[in-house]
This record gives sequence, structure tokens and C-alpha cells, in this order.
Amino acid sequence: MNNDLIQQINSLQNHLNIQLASRFEHKIDNQLTAKQVLLLELIRTGVTSTKDLAAQLNITTSAVSQILNKLEAKEYITRSINKENRREIILNLGVKGNRYFEEVQMLEDEINHSVYGQLPVEDLEHLVRILTRLNVIVKGE
Repeated sequence: MNNDLIQQINSLQNHLNIQLASRFEHKIDNQLTAKQVLLLELIRTGVTSTKDLAAQLNITTSAVSQILNKLEAKEYITRSINKENRREIILNLGVKGNRYFEEVQMLEDEINHSVYGQLPVEDLEHLVRILTRLNVIVKGE
């Protein structure tokens, strides 16, 4: 099993899933909306300013604030004031946000082992090419 290829596949697959979730969020029946999941993913990867989150999701800062309020109320995120710059709010994953990504990671680990682990390197390489092409197709539509 080639971990570098699997990481590349997961990255491409996550990118595709984010795009598809954003595009088809109205069809998703989940405790979290697609935009909430996207926002949590961005916070997890270090995007913490409301302005940057809004730019990444192509929505208004007001809409981001509303989503953050809901996520904070449900304990998916925490907000604190930066002691060095009191005008800056620091966003972090809360208890439920961390648990959500732990569960996602456990599922990914299971999939990696039980599915990707059974494929030869050539198939994994081909899957990388396919997912790259799918990302281009989805992005272009």
C-alpha cells in the first residue's frame, strides 16, 4: 500500500466531495449542512477569519457569522478573543467538531484499509488520474 498515493487520492476525493456537497447540499439530509461541514473543514485547516471563510465559500461575512453562531451553539466550534489583538476572534473546533473529524478519520482509515489496501499501485495511480479529471469536470460545470 503506497501511503503517498492514498494521501493524494484522499486529497483529491475530499476536494471533489467538498465541491459536490456544496453543489448538492439541498439533497443532503444530515445534522450538519454542507456549508457547515465546509466551514468546519476550513477552520480545521487553519482558515479562521470570517472574511477569509466568506471568500473561500463565496458567501457574505454575515452568512458566515450566522453559520458560526449555529456551530458554536451546537459546540462544533469555539470562539475566543486574541489576547494580542483584541479585535481578532480565534476560531477553533469544539468538542463536537473534533469528534466529527475523528469519526470521519476512522471511516477514512477503514476505507483505506479495506478498499484502497486491496488495490495494486497501478490502480491507485489510475484512480488519482480519474479523480483529477472529475475535479476539473465538476469545477468547470
